[in-house]
Amino acid sequence: MDATLTQEEMQHYIRRLHVLEQERKKGWESHWRDLSQHFLPRRARFLDSGEETNRGDPRNKLQDSIGIMALRILANGMQSGLTSPARPWFSLTLEDMELAKSEDAKFWLNAVYENMVSVFSKSNFYDQIHVLYSELAAFGTAAMILEQDVQGVIRCRTLTVGEYCIDTGENGRVDSLYRRIRMTPRQVLQAWPESCPETIRQSVKSDNAEWITILHAVEPNKEVVRGSGRGNERPWRSVFIVLEGASRECLEDSGYYEFPALCPRWVVTGSDVYGACPAMDALPDCKQLQAISKDTRMALELEVRPPLLVTASTDAGLNISPGAVNFASGLSKGQDAVIPLYQAKANLTGAKDTRLELKDQIQRHFHNDLFLMISEAHKNMTATEVAERNGEKMLMLGPVLDRLRSELFQPLIERVYGIMDRAGLIPFPPESLTEQPIKVEFISILAQAQKAAGVGTVGQMVQFIGQLAALKQSPEPLDKLDVDKVIDVMADLLGSQPGIILSDDAAEEIRLQRAQQVQQAQQMEMLSKGAEIADRGSKALGNLAAGAALSGQQGSGQPALPSGVGI
Repeated sequence: MDATLTQEEMQHYIRRLHVLEQERKKGWESHWRDLSQHFLPRRARFLDSGEETNRGDPRNKLQDSIGIMALRILANGMQSGLTSPARPWFSLTLEDMELAKSEDAKFWLNAVYENMVSVFSKSNFYDQIHVLYSELAAFGTAAMILEQDVQGVIRCRTLTVGEYCIDTGENGRVDSLYRRIRMTPRQVLQAWPESCPETIRQSVKSDNAEWITILHAVEPNKEVVRGSGRGNERPWRSVFIVLEGASRECLEDSGYYEFPALCPRWVVTGSDVYGACPAMDALPDCKQLQAISKDTRMALELEVRPPLLVTASTDAGLNISPGAVNFASGLSKGQDAVIPLYQAKANLTGAKDTRLELKDQIQRHFHNDLFLMISEAHKNMTATEVAERNGEKMLMLGPVLDRLRSELFQPLIERVYGIMDRAGLIPFPPESLTEQPIKVEFISILAQAQKAAGVGTVGQMVQFIGQLAALKQSPEPLDKLDVDKVIDVMADLLGSQPGIILSDDAAEEIRLQRAQQVQQAQQMEMLSKGAEIADRGSKALGNLAAGAALSGQQGSGQPALPSGVGI
């Protein structure tokens, strides 16, 4: 781990940080602040604007919290529907589909899969991915750093909007991450005990707890050296620079084999760097709801506790609680001491209906009707009808899922596989698979819902062939059906776990053994029948011999049989 940078390199990273932050301020920060206030009031840290770290002010001044709840339902639904720790959500196969069906490939891929599942479950991945879904739905862009960890193999940290900047390459994919980190002097010394500046060491000795701002920059490395052991010669260069004080000090100059940041975007417009999201669509409705809720509450208070007009001679200490008695003097006959200044007549029913409509629109923006479909389904609906409605609504998230595959899940699996491979946690593949690229398939609930149409098509075709065979009363239509292929296709569409479906070679071996067993059983049956026939023949010969002996006895003086009677 090197900690030296040239002055030119130092200026490059600091200059690019300011350029990216200024670009972010132009069209996104004010919008993100508004979104944070209405949907995630406890997140967003704009560190370059002097905002404090580790603050306790939630900044929640909302009149109605439906936006927060709708966002939470979406994040929870994505967690359970895309990356649930309770069920498989990805599988591994090979680009060569024929080779992937071999017994060796299935065994090795299943071993790799089980190891990866174990790594995910032991790390903090599932905690942090849920936070990422919240950031993604609220701000349109999310970022999670995935580092190698000594104890848990991987360690994840989800960033919040405002503390990082991203940039894209010519292909439109995120390839650069610049972020500000706030750390105490003690944390800096723990992270970089060898390269920690002397000023920070002195702050630790004096128990100084003031926050220190550090720049972490990750971008493509222009000086990659294949096979080099130096970190700063890897495909992605990573530097840590202290930004406090007049002098800039480098804490670390290293690198990564894979881009360590997972930066998915909900939807991207044109050449935009940052993405749009459901919260941006729901923001006008949420603002209108807050205004109506505030006015409704004020109207209700005015109706219950209107402003009062009090005579000058009335004592100042009025008690306006229910049932209270106030005494006044110097009133003329028939004069009220206290009268309402004006009486509010609010249309609370109309305000309630408007609020319900706005709430429903906000929840639809966040696809709550999709994730709460089962609980909101009619009791008289069949399971098939529920599944059909489920498939229809899943189509609403189709484009988002496609983008998440390329910007989140594929880089995630590649990054984790690379870390595990370098840590010696990937079993050595068979010789026939050493040069074969691995293909990742996603089998989560939402991913399988997208494939439901394919499952129905295959099922209808098999049913049609069966009905045709029954109609013709002939097995000829079944000769056109490749049963093994149907099983493989259905297993892929349904996302069956690795190892459930045997390879073609294993299935053929089982069939050969079954045929041999049937042949042996037939041979045993034939031998048994032959033995039975031989036994009968032996008995028949015995009977004939006994008859011949009886005939000989008759020729030697025994009584003769009656005429016309034969043996």
